[in-house]
Amino acid sequence: MTKRVIPASMMSGVLGALMLAGCSDDSGTEKKVPSKSLQVCAQFLGAENVRKAVDSVGGGEEAALARHAPGDLAAALTREAEEWSEGDLLHNAYSACRIDIPAEGGGGGGGAFVIEASVAWSVLMDDLMSEPKYAKTWRRLNDHVFVESGTGQPIMRLLVACGVPGAPSGQQAGLPLQMTVIDSGLPVEQREALLSTFARTLVDELACTDNPTVPAQLLSR
Repeated sequence: MTKRVIPASMMSGVLGALMLAGCSDDSGTEKKVPSKSLQVCAQFLGAENVRKAVDSVGGGEEAALARHAPGDLAAALTREAEEWSEGDLLHNAYSACRIDIPAEGGGGGGGAFVIEASVAWSVLMDDLMSEPKYAKTWRRLNDHVFVESGTGQPIMRLLVACGVPGAPSGQQAGLPLQMTVIDSGLPVEQREALLSTFARTLVDELACTDNPTVPAQLLSR
């Protein structure tokens, strides 16, 4: 079974301590302390994954935007799930993290290289995945998880059947959770790492029933 990530609400104190501990080196030279938004992005996507993605671009100083801490985003998603009824097709989409990196070649030329992770309750249900329209690009990873592959675009989506405690009966099957990572051209394995960590973070924060397992490897299985 894939190792579960520690909930971000528990990690925030650890991350903060690490960030403060790294403010200066032995020579007394000050080091850059990541912004609050970049720290939140690290909670969602994994600090090492974010560092590797930013370093691979090799551009200027990154700027991050993250309006919701993982616990707050999970609370908003929980409220939606609790209010869901069969046939409801209107769901909010949330940007969990956006990172802009000035880089040559970013976004198809000069300008900013963008990495963005977002989440929403999806209208794509399990029984739709066998239809030809979806079967071409969506692949089942296990009883609870589907990944969209083979689109040829710098985007990856994951669908997780996540039952929310206290939600109406049928919510797990009728309202799956959809996570998306889109960027300006990261290597597939980096996008995969960002998305799988993002999904596991939200699954843990939401305390999904049936304990859905999100694999670390999504496409290279």
